[in-house]
Formats: sequence, C-alpha cells, structure tokens
Amino acid sequence: VLLMLVGAANAVNFTDGLDGLAAGSGSLVFGAFVVIAFWQYRHPEFYGIIGTLELAILAAALMAAAAGFLWWNTAPAKVIMGDTGSQALGGAMAALALLTNTHLLLVILGGLYVIETVSVILQIISFRGWGKRIFRMAPIHHHFELKGWPEGTIVVRFWIIAALSVALGLGLFYGDFITSGGVG
Repeated sequence: VLLMLVGAANAVNFTDGLDGLAAGSGSLVFGAFVVIAFWQYRHPEFYGIIGTLELAILAAALMAAAAGFLWWNTAPAKVIMGDTGSQALGGAMAALALLTNTHLLLVILGGLYVIETVSVILQIISFRGWGKRIFRMAPIHHHFELKGWPEGTIVVRFWIIAALSVALGLGLFYGDFITSGGVG
C-alpha cells in the first residue's frame, strides 16, 4: 500500500512540469475510476466490494476538480498545482485503485505517469552508470521542450497518450469482467 501511494504520488508529481499536463491527464484517470467504481456498484455479486457508489462519487468530484482547475492552469498558467496538488492527485489515484481492488490496473490507467517515471529512472541510471544522458532533460516532457516542441503540442500529445492508456485500462477491466463470467 505504501509503495503504491508513494509511487503514484511521485509519478504524478514528475508529470506536473507543464501547464495543464497533470490536471488534464489526472482528470482522464479519475474519469476511468468513475466508470470502474460505478460498474462495481452495479455488479456487487461479481466484485463483492462495499461502498463503490461513494467511490464513484469521489472519483467524479476529483475528475471535475481537476478539469475545473484546467481553466486556470492551462498555458499560460495563472495558478499552478505545485507538489502538494500533484502528490494529492497521485495519492487519490492510488487510494481509488486500492479501494476498488484494481491495483495492477493503475499501471495501465496511469500509463503516462509510468512513462514519465521510467524516463527519470533511465536518465539517473544512465548518467550515474555511464556518465551519459539518454534525454536532454528528464522527465521526458522537458526533453521534447528542449527539442523545440511548443508547450501546447507536448501537453495535448501527452493527454492523448493518457487517454489511450485510460481506454486500454477500461478495456482490460471490462474484458476481465467478461472472461471471468460476469455476463450471465
């Protein structure tokens, strides 16, 4: 549990480097948890988890809060999230994954955060081990920034990666339901 909370909190914190990136991608992941928790609420005999309607409501509130925050956080940001906000989003994602019993699915739903974290880990290993940098700067969104990509382009493309990760995660969640005999 501690590993998930710390890992997710730091992964979202790594992602919070460009205006709107963490809030937009976080809104997508929380949207997935709305679907997951509500699906579990509608199929209690299959999942056996109590309180999933409340978790769906919490996820919906977090999704709306992150999406609403984008009004002030898109480039040029008038309000920034900072470490406290990004770590809270990551911690909430981990908590929702734990409470909905979708711990492993969080790695897929938060695929963008995994990519960002792996880019930091690879950069550290490469620089400390061989004295060479893989990326111009880590996390990887800053690498693209230094290559001359406009900030808006990076953010939107990373939102697309986040959306594809969420779609894949929801597909796996539903596929597991179908293959495990959920439809009867």
